[in-house]
Amino acid sequence: MNVLIVYCHPSKKSFTAKLKDAFIEGLEKAGHNYEISDLYDMNFESAMSESEYLFDRVGECGDFRLSGDVAKEQVKIQSCDAVAFIFPVFWSASPAMLVGWFQRVMTKDFAYGDNPKMPSLDKASCIVSLAEDMETEQGKAHIEAMKATMLGSKIFANAKQSEINVYDKLSADILPADEREKLMEEYLKKAYELGANF
Repeated sequence: MNVLIVYCHPSKKSFTAKLKDAFIEGLEKAGHNYEISDLYDMNFESAMSESEYLFDRVGECGDFRLSGDVAKEQVKIQSCDAVAFIFPVFWSASPAMLVGWFQRVMTKDFAYGDNPKMPSLDKASCIVSLAEDMETEQGKAHIEAMKATMLGSKIFANAKQSEINVYDKLSADILPADEREKLMEEYLKKAYELGANF
Protein backbone atom coordinates (compact mmCIF):
# COMPACT_ATOMS: atom_id res chain seq x y z
CA MET A 1 0.00 0.00 0.00
CA ASN A 2 1.18 3.53 -0.78
CA VAL A 3 0.51 5.82 2.17
CA LEU A 4 0.69 9.60 2.23
CA ILE A 5 1.40 11.00 5.70
CA VAL A 6 0.28 14.59 6.19
CA TYR A 7 2.05 15.64 9.36
CA CYS A 8 1.51 18.95 11.12
CA HIS A 9 3.29 20.02 14.32
CA PRO A 10 5.59 22.99 14.94
CA SER A 11 8.01 21.10 17.21
CA LYS A 12 10.28 18.19 16.32
CA LYS A 13 10.57 17.48 20.06
CA SER A 14 6.84 16.90 20.53
CA PHE A 15 5.15 13.67 21.47
CA THR A 16 3.19 13.98 18.22
CA ALA A 17 6.51 13.69 16.38
CA LYS A 18 7.22 10.47 18.30
CA LEU A 19 3.79 9.14 17.34
CA LYS A 20 4.61 9.85 13.70
CA ASP A 21 7.93 8.00 13.95
CA ALA A 22 6.31 4.99 15.64
CA PHE A 23 3.58 4.87 12.99
CA ILE A 24 6.20 4.97 10.23
CA GLU A 25 8.15 2.14 11.87
CA GLY A 26 4.97 0.09 11.76
CA LEU A 27 4.40 0.91 8.10
CA GLU A 28 7.95 -0.13 7.28
CA LYS A 29 7.53 -3.38 9.22
CA ALA A 30 4.44 -4.17 7.15
CA GLY A 31 6.23 -3.38 3.89
CA HIS A 32 4.11 -0.35 2.99
CA ASN A 33 5.51 2.50 0.93
CA TYR A 34 5.03 6.00 2.32
CA GLU A 35 5.64 9.65 1.56
CA ILE A 36 5.55 12.46 4.09
CA SER A 37 4.19 15.96 3.72
CA ASP A 38 5.66 17.65 6.80
CA LEU A 39 3.80 20.94 6.54
CA TYR A 40 6.07 22.92 8.87
CA ASP A 41 9.24 21.58 7.23
CA MET A 42 7.76 22.48 3.86
CA ASN A 43 6.73 25.93 5.13
CA PHE A 44 3.40 25.20 3.50
CA GLU A 45 1.41 28.35 2.76
CA SER A 46 -1.78 28.01 4.76
CA ALA A 47 -3.56 31.14 3.59
CA MET A 48 -5.82 30.84 0.57
CA SER A 49 -5.16 33.52 -2.03
CA GLU A 50 -7.90 35.61 -3.60
CA SER A 51 -7.43 33.87 -6.96
CA GLU A 52 -7.73 30.46 -5.28
CA TYR A 53 -10.88 31.58 -3.53
CA LEU A 54 -12.46 32.98 -6.70
CA PHE A 55 -11.72 29.79 -8.62
CA ASP A 56 -12.75 27.36 -5.92
CA ARG A 57 -15.75 29.08 -4.40
CA VAL A 58 -17.09 31.47 -6.99
CA GLY A 59 -16.12 29.71 -10.20
CA GLU A 60 -14.26 32.63 -11.73
CA CYS A 61 -11.60 30.70 -13.61
CA GLY A 62 -9.93 33.22 -15.90
CA ASP A 63 -6.31 32.20 -16.41
CA PHE A 64 -6.10 30.56 -12.98
CA ARG A 65 -3.35 27.99 -12.46
CA LEU A 66 -2.79 25.89 -9.37
CA SER A 67 0.09 27.01 -7.17
CA GLY A 68 3.09 24.69 -7.34
CA ASP A 69 2.79 23.58 -3.72
CA VAL A 70 -0.87 22.68 -4.18
CA ALA A 71 -0.23 20.83 -7.44
CA LYS A 72 2.50 18.75 -5.76
CA GLU A 73 0.18 17.75 -2.94
CA GLN A 74 -2.54 16.73 -5.38
CA VAL A 75 -0.05 14.56 -7.26
CA LYS A 76 0.90 12.88 -3.98
CA ILE A 77 -2.75 12.12 -3.26
CA GLN A 78 -3.29 10.71 -6.74
CA SER A 79 -0.31 8.40 -6.19
CA CYS A 80 -1.42 6.98 -2.84
CA ASP A 81 -3.91 4.38 -1.64
CA ALA A 82 -4.36 5.83 1.83
CA VAL A 83 -3.71 9.02 3.79
CA ALA A 84 -2.78 9.39 7.44
CA PHE A 85 -3.15 12.81 9.07
CA ILE A 86 -1.00 13.20 12.19
CA PHE A 87 -1.53 16.32 14.29
CA PRO A 88 -2.29 17.72 17.76
CA VAL A 89 -5.54 19.32 18.86
CA PHE A 90 -5.13 23.09 19.18
CA TRP A 91 -8.20 24.91 20.52
CA SER A 92 -10.58 22.09 19.55
CA ALA A 93 -9.19 21.91 16.03
CA SER A 94 -6.19 20.88 13.99
CA PRO A 95 -3.33 23.39 13.60
CA ALA A 96 -4.01 26.27 11.20
CA MET A 97 -1.49 24.98 8.68
CA LEU A 98 -3.42 21.71 8.29
CA VAL A 99 -6.70 23.62 7.97
CA GLY A 100 -5.04 25.62 5.20
CA TRP A 101 -3.81 22.43 3.54
CA PHE A 102 -7.38 21.22 3.21
CA GLN A 103 -8.67 24.59 2.03
CA ARG A 104 -6.01 24.92 -0.66
CA VAL A 105 -5.42 21.30 -1.74
CA MET A 106 -8.96 19.92 -1.78
CA THR A 107 -10.04 22.10 -4.66
CA LYS A 108 -13.03 22.05 -6.92
CA ASP A 109 -12.60 19.58 -9.79
CA PHE A 110 -10.03 17.69 -7.71
CA ALA A 111 -11.75 16.67 -4.47
CA TYR A 112 -15.30 17.55 -5.44
CA GLY A 113 -17.39 18.77 -8.37
CA ASP A 114 -18.91 17.08 -11.39
CA ASN A 115 -15.85 15.01 -12.34
CA PRO A 116 -13.30 15.15 -9.51
CA LYS A 117 -9.81 13.88 -10.33
CA MET A 118 -9.09 12.63 -6.82
CA PRO A 119 -9.23 8.83 -6.63
CA SER A 120 -11.26 7.18 -3.90
CA LEU A 121 -8.84 6.31 -1.11
CA ASP A 122 -8.90 2.88 0.48
CA LYS A 123 -8.40 4.46 3.87
CA ALA A 124 -8.05 7.78 5.66
CA SER A 125 -6.79 7.80 9.23
CA CYS A 126 -6.31 10.57 11.78
CA ILE A 127 -3.69 10.12 14.48
CA VAL A 128 -4.40 12.84 17.02
CA SER A 129 -2.65 13.91 20.22
CA LEU A 130 -4.86 15.52 22.85
CA ALA A 131 -3.84 17.20 26.12
CA GLU A 132 -7.23 16.64 27.76
CA ASP A 133 -8.91 13.46 28.96
CA MET A 134 -11.32 12.54 26.17
CA GLU A 135 -13.72 11.03 28.71
CA THR A 136 -14.43 14.44 30.25
CA GLU A 137 -17.13 16.70 28.85
CA GLN A 138 -14.53 19.00 27.28
CA GLY A 139 -12.54 16.07 25.92
CA LYS A 140 -15.63 14.52 24.37
CA ALA A 141 -16.46 17.86 22.76
CA HIS A 142 -12.98 17.99 21.21
CA ILE A 143 -13.37 14.50 19.75
CA GLU A 144 -16.84 15.16 18.37
CA ALA A 145 -15.51 18.32 16.75
CA MET A 146 -12.66 16.31 15.20
CA LYS A 147 -15.04 13.67 13.88
CA ALA A 148 -17.32 16.29 12.38
CA THR A 149 -14.57 18.33 10.74
CA MET A 150 -11.99 15.70 9.77
CA LEU A 151 -14.08 12.63 9.00
CA GLY A 152 -17.29 14.37 8.03
CA SER A 153 -16.52 17.66 6.36
CA LYS A 154 -12.92 17.25 5.13
CA ILE A 155 -12.51 13.56 4.29
CA PHE A 156 -16.23 13.07 3.62
CA ALA A 157 -16.80 10.58 0.79
CA ASN A 158 -13.21 10.53 -0.50
CA ALA A 159 -12.26 7.40 1.47
CA LYS A 160 -13.86 3.96 1.62
CA GLN A 161 -12.83 3.66 5.25
CA SER A 162 -12.03 6.43 7.73
CA GLU A 163 -11.01 6.41 11.38
CA ILE A 164 -9.75 8.65 14.14
CA ASN A 165 -7.21 7.46 16.71
CA VAL A 166 -6.88 9.69 19.75
CA TYR A 167 -3.98 9.68 22.21
CA ASP A 168 -5.22 11.70 25.16
CA LYS A 169 -4.29 12.73 28.74
CA LEU A 170 -0.98 14.17 27.52
CA SER A 171 -1.09 17.28 29.70
CA ALA A 172 1.31 17.28 32.63
CA ASP A 173 -1.59 18.59 34.74
CA ILE A 174 -3.66 15.41 34.37
CA LEU A 175 -1.33 12.60 35.42
CA PRO A 176 1.76 12.26 37.64
CA ALA A 177 4.98 12.21 35.62
CA ASP A 178 5.61 8.46 35.99
CA GLU A 179 2.05 7.55 34.95
CA ARG A 180 2.24 9.93 32.01
CA GLU A 181 5.53 8.41 30.83
CA LYS A 182 4.05 4.92 31.04
CA LEU A 183 0.96 6.01 29.12
CA MET A 184 3.06 7.58 26.37
CA GLU A 185 5.06 4.36 26.02
CA GLU A 186 1.79 2.47 25.55
CA TYR A 187 0.66 5.02 22.99
CA LEU A 188 3.83 4.64 20.96
CA LYS A 189 3.28 0.89 20.85
CA LYS A 190 -0.28 1.46 19.66
CA ALA A 191 0.89 3.88 16.95
CA TYR A 192 3.43 1.30 15.80
CA GLU A 193 0.73 -1.40 15.68
CA LEU A 194 -1.55 0.96 13.79
CA GLY A 195 1.12 1.34 11.11
CA ALA A 196 1.92 -2.38 11.07
CA ASN A 197 -1.75 -3.24 10.55
CA PHE A 198 -2.61 -0.36 8.24
